[in-house]
Amino acid sequence: MLTSMELQYIKMTVATLWVLTAVVIAIVSNLSWSGGIALASFGLLPPLAILLLWNDPAQTTSESIREARR
Repeated sequence: MLTSMELQYIKMTVATLWVLTAVVIAIVSNLSWSGGIALASFGLLPPLAILLLWNDPAQTTSESIREARR
């Protein structure tokens, strides 16, 4: 089972890799300003969505029982 910190690490890693890939594509393809803006939004919006919308999994029944017993 993933802990909250492991999930945060995975989310940050995926977001970082996505942004770095977009930056490399921008550098290699030598884009115009409008293309750069489009690539910037393509490079920033999905990681932002991952970080804000990807929630921690709900607590299972066995985890709730184990927590209550402590």
